[in-house]
Amino acid sequence: MRKSIIAITGAALLGVAGFAGQATFSAVEAQSDAKAPVILTVSMETVIAQSKAGKTIPGQAEQVRNSVTKELEAEQAKLQKDIENFQKNAELMSEEVRQKTGQELQAQAQYAMPQRQQIAEQAFRVAIQNAQVKIINEAQPIMKDIIERRGATVMLDTTSVLYAAVETDVTQEVIAALDKKMDTVEVQKISLAEIEKQLREAAKAQAEAAKNQ
Repeated sequence: MRKSIIAITGAALLGVAGFAGQATFSAVEAQSDAKAPVILTVSMETVIAQSKAGKTIPGQAEQVRNSVTKELEAEQAKLQKDIENFQKNAELMSEEVRQKTGQELQAQAQYAMPQRQQIAEQAFRVAIQNAQVKIINEAQPIMKDIIERRGATVMLDTTSVLYAAVETDVTQEVIAALDKKMDTVEVQKISLAEIEKQLREAAKAQAEAAKNQ
């Protein structure tokens, strides 16, 4: 009787082992039949730098920077002249006018001018980024089309990849197609008037925040 139980148990174990082996084989077979992932890579930095539209950004950016720099320099020169005139004529002013004018000039020199320069630099960077984003937006349908034509499942930027075979890189293909869609992109102009507007809005927001405290 004991031998029969052992025999039955052994047969059961063999059956389970056989089922597990069959299941494992089936899983491997299914994995083999499944489509292997196809990964492509693209350097968006290169697309922006080497495309026709991207190459128009540096020249425009330099013009924008030079323009706003001249405006800021002119404003700085005007402030310096106002300070010099104040120093010459301070004795002729009443105490109230002298104190008020001195405080206004000091505030412009210590706060307003540095703020203008800071906002101008921020606006300059944003203008370049916006131009680059326009190129990326135009490139997205192109990359989607490449993925579909090649039957790819993933496209990664090369900055996120440690290593990839050369044949996975579609950067030049993207650039060639992009050049047919656009050959220039506009870098937004920056004016001192716009900077002044931002300063006024910032000052208003600060005043309201202080009032609500």
